[in-house]
Amino acid sequence: MHPDVIVVGGGLMGCSVAYRLAKDGARVLVLERSIPGAEASSAAAGILGPSVESFENALALQLGRRSRELHAELADELDELLGVDVGFRRCGVIKLAFDEQELAALDAQASTLRLHGVRSDRWSPEELIQEEPAANPDAFGALCIPEDAQVEPKKLLSAIALGAEHDGVTFRSGSTVHSVDVEGGRVRGVQLADEAIEADRLVVAAGSWTTLIPGLPFDSDTIFPVRGQMIATETRPRIFRRVVFGAGGYVVTRPDGRVLCGSTMERVGFQRGITFGGMADVIGKATRIAPRLRDAAIQEHWSSFRPGTPDGLPLVGETQIEGLFLASGHHRNGILLAPLTAELIAGAMAGGPGSRESEALSPRRFEEPRA
Repeated sequence: MHPDVIVVGGGLMGCSVAYRLAKDGARVLVLERSIPGAEASSAAAGILGPSVESFENALALQLGRRSRELHAELADELDELLGVDVGFRRCGVIKLAFDEQELAALDAQASTLRLHGVRSDRWSPEELIQEEPAANPDAFGALCIPEDAQVEPKKLLSAIALGAEHDGVTFRSGSTVHSVDVEGGRVRGVQLADEAIEADRLVVAAGSWTTLIPGLPFDSDTIFPVRGQMIATETRPRIFRRVVFGAGGYVVTRPDGRVLCGSTMERVGFQRGITFGGMADVIGKATRIAPRLRDAAIQEHWSSFRPGTPDGLPLVGETQIEGLFLASGHHRNGILLAPLTAELIAGAMAGGPGSRESEALSPRRFEEPRA
């Protein structure tokens, strides 16, 4: 098969882009050096909480809210197409305050969200315990954003990949891209270890490894790895109904009682592993949010890499090399922004009019000058 588009990276970002492009009729080949979802996609907590995490940046908040609603549509679409529940739940997200300064910050956040048309509810300590009895009774109060949600990344990734295959996408695991082939200022394909694959359009969605691929017009530090360590446990009954932030961490509860606690943010290069310090950090934050977790057994722990960028915004769109697109650098919001990124890439390939959002996310803001 001679593909119309090659997508490098088989995580949720790459699979989402492939699925969206295939719906438009493109013949898509996805190249993954490991197995789809082996990196950050499977390790993520699946929080769809732009109103909590991105409220200080108007553009990031706008993009996150749009993408969260695309998640709701996508969940219905995949359920209808495949009969798969991806775990989308508009459970709401709350943020705790543990002193007067944090309480004032919650009031300021509520005011900012109100300006952007986002409903939020300020809870007293008594209201917090009434709504979430497992929350720390020492909290000074909380802010609740009912419209925010969660999804289960492994289920979503599996469903997106199945949907992409249903629409004709081809997946090749164990395919490491050694270089991007460029001729006359436009992309011609990629070079693997033992073969060249030609295509006029290429989307690189390789997460933290994106700018390590030879042939891209970016410094290797444009997208860098940020290690995150997490812990999973299980409680009976469920510890929270909502996603809960506080003390610099978060606790995510699944409907079946599984609990995810995270997460560190460490600039340690591509150094994998779980550390005493990282685990102590996650445990300290989680047990401050929910003291009952002190008695919970650690069932799993893991780490992975988020793709960070210098300005905190992802790189989405066409580069100065014609036909070469990026869909990477989403840091903590890869799961949240995957469906919107797919829409933006599809629009850019279709030659649609630019927008404020596409300009702000353009990879060209970091590109090295070409001779």
